[in-house]
Amino acid sequence: MAIFHQILLVVVAASLGVFATPPMASAGHAKSINLKFPRFSVPPRSDREVCTFVKLPRSEPFDAAGTLIVNHGNKKDFTSHHFLLYAYTGTRLDEFAALQGVIKDSKGCIDFGPTDTTTRVLIGGSQSERSLQMAPPGLATQILPTVAGANKKAFGLILNSHWINGTDETQHASVKIKIMPAKPHTVKRYLTPIFEVVANGFLKVPPHQVSTLANWSWAPGGVDLGGSTGGVPVPRGAACVTQVTAHMHKRGKKFTVNFVDHDGSQTPLFEATDYSDPGQWPRTDQPLPANWPLLVSPGQALAYECTHDNGSDASTVPAKLGCEETPGEAPGRSILDQFAARKNITGGAAKRCTQAGPDAAECPASDPAFPDRTFTGNCVEANLVFGFTSDDDMCILPGAYYDWDSVNGCDLGPLPVVN
Repeated sequence: MAIFHQILLVVVAASLGVFATPPMASAGHAKSINLKFPRFSVPPRSDREVCTFVKLPRSEPFDAAGTLIVNHGNKKDFTSHHFLLYAYTGTRLDEFAALQGVIKDSKGCIDFGPTDTTTRVLIGGSQSERSLQMAPPGLATQILPTVAGANKKAFGLILNSHWINGTDETQHASVKIKIMPAKPHTVKRYLTPIFEVVANGFLKVPPHQVSTLANWSWAPGGVDLGGSTGGVPVPRGAACVTQVTAHMHKRGKKFTVNFVDHDGSQTPLFEATDYSDPGQWPRTDQPLPANWPLLVSPGQALAYECTHDNGSDASTVPAKLGCEETPGEAPGRSILDQFAARKNITGGAAKRCTQAGPDAAECPASDPAFPDRTFTGNCVEANLVFGFTSDDDMCILPGAYYDWDSVNGCDLGPLPVVN
């Protein structure tokens, strides 16, 4: 997923240190944590998204100043869609035991491990070959230990890697990760990720159409739907926003973020027109703007909107293709459609096919991967809706913030250190 979820401030090319062998990890006071996602294969002309788990015995919190992520295997027509690193914060760590070091196919790791999927904190992510992400001075992301068996504490780390193979041969990939510690007595606030996903529910674009229906707002103190739909809960109080970016797939043409004030007036904050390299606010090639960090209080919001083009005359990307389910109807159901039908809300995307017309091989009458569907045997133009593959799409607002202070506001200077 594109930068899918770069939650820290700086992204630059960097060299790689020494890493442990898969899926081992090491940690200590003021030492880096080194991880590796084991090498795995990606079949020809396909996407593959996989997850693995690492348990790190540790009784004390770890204040992360940044991450270095290196995707190995990139070449022409074979590239990383995204890498994401999560820390598990729930109470069911032992249920991951069978997944330690195991490579499992999974969409977003939703079906990976125990069902308490809201107890995961995003630590870092990348889609580029090498990326270094560092928190601004005075800030860090905290990784907390959770209780494992026999009341022993440990870190539970979930690694999620997604690659796209556009070649005619099987390719191989791996990922190396380095989590760097903050210096002692330097951290004044801990960063919390923004991962606003509700707009995905409205994403549905018929063939040859353009739509901006995928939109929503991240609003501190407001209605919180994100925590129950795969996103991160919104803060209840004021937030000091340090960074926002965008996540769409290849039919995403524009992503905008506006600051919404108490009176409803909107001020443009960020715009991206390249789904594969959306950039971020604030820009990394310029000094920090005067409004950084951006205070967003209850009654204010960040409104985001995606423009998706499903093969219009102006698009260079053809319309989405999918296996027909009802004669004469474009396949592909939105999250809202799935919810109304009481079906898996994230499972509405059309079964992928590659060549329009009758094709019993790509579109058989039934498919175990789609147990509630039957197909006519035709590959047809489909609705563009939310889905996990690179041929479907998304509309997500990632970013980061820290809590506002009632005395000093967003000013870190007067605050005491917390580490």
